[in-house]
Amino acid sequence: MLMKIKFIKTEVDKAVVKVVAGLDRVYKKWFFRKQNWPVVSGSYYVGNQNRCVAVCTLGSINLMKQIGISEEIAITGKTFTENLGIEKMVRNIITNPAIRILILCGDESHHRVGQSIVALKQNGMDGQGNIIGSLGRLPRLKNVRTDQVQRFQDQIEIIDLIGENDVEVVLEGVKAANARELSVFQDQEGMENQSPENEVEQIYCKHRESVDYQPDPAGFFVIQINIDSKEILAEHYSIDYKLLRTLHGKTALQIYATAIRNKWITNMGHAAYLGRELGKAEIALTRGLLYEQNKELMER
Repeated sequence: MLMKIKFIKTEVDKAVVKVVAGLDRVYKKWFFRKQNWPVVSGSYYVGNQNRCVAVCTLGSINLMKQIGISEEIAITGKTFTENLGIEKMVRNIITNPAIRILILCGDESHHRVGQSIVALKQNGMDGQGNIIGSLGRLPRLKNVRTDQVQRFQDQIEIIDLIGENDVEVVLEGVKAANARELSVFQDQEGMENQSPENEVEQIYCKHRESVDYQPDPAGFFVIQINIDSKEILAEHYSIDYKLLRTLHGKTALQIYATAIRNKWITNMGHAAYLGRELGKAEIALTRGLLYEQNKELMER
C-alpha cells in the first residue's frame, strides 16, 4: 500500500513538473519576449529573436500573413511609410543585435519605402533627418538619432527582393541567410537595452467619470440604427431634453462631420464619445449586429 501511494505521488510530481516546465517555456517564448523585444509596437510577427534575419514585406500585407510566425525569422512585418514606418523598423532592428540581414520583399508603394530603406543603408540621413537619396514623398526621420541610423548601417546587410511576392522564393532567401551563421553584432554602447520609454513620455491612461465628464452646452445625441433603410440615426436633443433634429447617415463619418460642421458638438469629450458610438453603430449596421448605445455589440 505504501509502495502504491509513493508511486502515485511520484507520478503526480512528474506531471506537475512537466506542466510547470511547459508553462515556463510558454512564458519565456511569448510573454517575456513580447515585454522586452520588439521595443516598438506595430503590425508584425515575431519568430525566433535569436535568428539573424528580419523580413520586411513593404506594402504586401498578404505576404506578411503567409510568412507569419517562423522560427527561421526573427521578425516579419510590413512597412507602408517612408518616415514613421521606417523609424519603427529601424528601432526594432537595432535593439536586437542578433539581426544582421534584412530581406526586403513584396510590393513597393508610391511612398517608395523599399528604395528609401536601401538609400538609408547606403547614404544615411542629413542634419534635418532626410534620408539621403530617397525618392519617397516625405522621407524625413524625426524620431531616430544619427547614431541609431549609423548602427542600422553598420549592423544590417540588405537583400533586395523588392517586388517578389512568392513565399517560397522569400523563404529560400531566409534559408540562405541563416546558413551563413552570422555572429551577433558587437554592441559597444548597450543600445539593445535602450527602449523608446527612455526618450518619450509614457502616459498610462484611465477614465475618471467624475473628472472627465462635462456636459456639452450644444446638447446630446441618442443613436440608433435602422436595418431596413441601412441608416444610422442620431437624434440631437438640447440640454433640457427637447428634440432638435434627427441626423441620417450611412456612415459614422457622414454624421459626425455634419454635427461638427454645424457646431452641434462643442465639447472635445463629447466629440470623442460620439465618434466612438457612431463607429460601433456603423459596425453593427454593416455586420448585422445588435446596437444599443453605451453597451457592447451583440449578435441579433
